[in-house]
Amino acid sequence: MACTGVWIVWLALVVVQLGFGAYGVIVSQFAKENQADPLVFILIRDAGCCPVLLLAAFVSEKSVQILSLREIPLFAVLGLTGLLGDHLLFLLGVYYTNANITAIFQPIIPVWTALLAIIVRIEPFPNLRTLRGWAKCLGIVLAAVGAIVMTLKKSASGKAADHGTSTSDDIHFIGYIFLLGNTLSMAGYVLLQKKFIFDKEESAWKTKPVTVTAWPFMFGTIFLALASLYYVNKPEKFTYFPEEEIYPILYAIFVNSGLCYLLISWCNMQISASLVTATWPLQTLFCAILSYFVLGEVLNTLEYLGGVVIVFGLMAVAWSNFAEERKRREEEELLNDSYGFVKVSQYDTFAPETFQTEEKGNNVTLVTH
Repeated sequence: MACTGVWIVWLALVVVQLGFGAYGVIVSQFAKENQADPLVFILIRDAGCCPVLLLAAFVSEKSVQILSLREIPLFAVLGLTGLLGDHLLFLLGVYYTNANITAIFQPIIPVWTALLAIIVRIEPFPNLRTLRGWAKCLGIVLAAVGAIVMTLKKSASGKAADHGTSTSDDIHFIGYIFLLGNTLSMAGYVLLQKKFIFDKEESAWKTKPVTVTAWPFMFGTIFLALASLYYVNKPEKFTYFPEEEIYPILYAIFVNSGLCYLLISWCNMQISASLVTATWPLQTLFCAILSYFVLGEVLNTLEYLGGVVIVFGLMAVAWSNFAEERKRREEEELLNDSYGFVKVSQYDTFAPETFQTEEKGNNVTLVTH
């Protein structure tokens, strides 16, 4: 990939986190104030996004590739991790803790991804003998720490409020388990997609990021529909739909689910899984900035400090990726320059190989010089 291509991928990842950050603000402004049920909201979101992605696949990729029986388990697991596991466990984490604690856990996603990628040997361990190797490791850690710093004060306020209620430490502990499952699910989604689709030479899906995104949404919708059977004796949960929810639903379908997840798949096709999730801490930064302009929430000193740390961390990761890409390109050019040269003797340098033909009767002899 050319260096310009690397920066396009990074720009796409920034757009993803901007979309995710805005989603939290929009839901807080519209759906949450109208007491929208989160499980039903997510079910409608994913059910609406699936046909949109399939139509986009038909337009952009000229066809919609149908799953074979052998491929169904893989895409079902992608739907289980990236949609049901990520979305549902996130909501349960919010329910058993609070939104501020949930925000602290999200920057752990790139850390999980990097660790799991090394453990299962999808990616090599960063070369700590080079500056770019240290920059990649420290950049991911700095970005995660910066996002946690941004939410420390709000989290402390949330915990103080909880002490005045009947919420117990045991319930918080259950919420922490759900949030760990949420972050692990998202990391697993990106890694499985990378290993079994985009890194697999014989995969017929590796050049179809739109279709690869669409089919897990179908399975995720099925899993969420099964989960919503919890409301089987409460049909009003599915019939009550206030007008104010239309705007966040449309945003969730076309931007948060459709565009953002599509860009995640496309970027995962271009770069490593750990680099795809390295930008996740930006979600916290964008959410704080948009909350300031849209909801009027004032940024505190820790949020400013955390934002600066996030930016420096992601700059380090971006530089590391750029340096690795430049090193790889230089090695390819060196290999191409040496192709077609032969060594005449141990004292000679490499000389270009040329060919001549000599005709002897009806036979043609190849002569090398």
